[in-house]
Order: sequence, then structure tokens, then C-alpha cells
Amino acid sequence: MIGNDVVDLKAAAAESDWSRKGFLEKVFSEEERELICAAADQHQMVWLLWSMKEAAYKARQRHFNLPRRLNWQLLHCNLEEISTGKASGVVKVGAEKYFTASGITSENIHTTARPNSKIPLENFIFETSSAAAKNKLLQQTADFHFLPVADLHFRKDLHGVPYISYKNAEFFNRFSFSDHGRYSAFSLSLRIS
Repeated sequence: MIGNDVVDLKAAAAESDWSRKGFLEKVFSEEERELICAAADQHQMVWLLWSMKEAAYKARQRHFNLPRRLNWQLLHCNLEEISTGKASGVVKVGAEKYFTASGITSENIHTTARPNSKIPLENFIFETSSAAAKNKLLQQTADFHFLPVADLHFRKDLHGVPYISYKNAEFFNRFSFSDHGRYSAFSLSLRIS
């Protein structure tokens, strides 16, 4: 199962003052806070770690069919590599590991997470509305499965996890969708397993 998260860095700066009292302690471990303090671009590091946690949370929720309940302190980020335009790492939740890959620009951060780093993913990020990006995801799925796109619809299960239905039955769930500010993104695995 996969998860993803996109952060519009301009929207994040306008909407959330991560330097306010208690924010970093609520969301990040001591080791993660040390990474933030040592970073040349602390704003970017905050949202990179946030994005890693969000993506891993979504992958875990889908993997174990869990209800929505995000406990930031259960998710521990370990950055393995960070360079211009990208980062990779592992988010641990107890004994479970989620491998993350992030694309970083001056405008946004897009992170994917998966329990197995070998799961093939296709990632898409758009500066467009959530509805337009969802239509693109439906079209990708329809094209891959040779189905009319009009027969595919977004639905959510009892825990709020999205899936695509075909003829009112769950059909495809190997994707993760996110949006924030000006950006919408999805990651999907079209591999038949």
C-alpha cells in the first residue's frame, strides 16, 4: 500500500507558523527537531519531515485498514539522503517501516511512502484543482484497464480511505491522492499483483 503528501510551501508559510510555541514538540521527535534546527532552510525541513509523516500515515492506514487517527509522535523520520531537488528516508511506526521519496522544489514538496521500496510507482503533481487532478487519475486508471472513464467513480470506505469503483463495486485502490494550496498530486501503482 502506498501513501503520498504534497505541501505548497507558500500556502504552508501563510497558514501555519511552525515556530509558534509547542508546534515542533507536538509534531516532531527530539531527533527530528535537531534536524530542523541544523537545516540551512528550516522552513523546508519542517515541511519535508511533515510530508514524510503524512505519506507514511496514509500508507499505514491503507495497509492495515485503520480508522483515521494521526498520532505524530508514533511516526519517526530518518532522512537517509537529501540533495538538491530530492530526499529519501524511512519513517518508522513501531516495527513497521515505510520508505519515502520526496521531490523538492522552491514551490512544493511531494513525498511518497510505501512498505516495500520495490513497489513501482508513478507520481503526478499538478498546479490545478483537486477535481481536475482526480479526473486525471480516473483517466489513467481507465486507460490502463481499458474501461470507459465514465464508469469509474471515487468513493471512500468506512475509514475515509479513497478507492475507485467500477459498476458500484470497489475496483482499484493502489493509489494515494493529496492536495494542498495550489497543488494536487497522486501516486499510483498500476502493477497487477
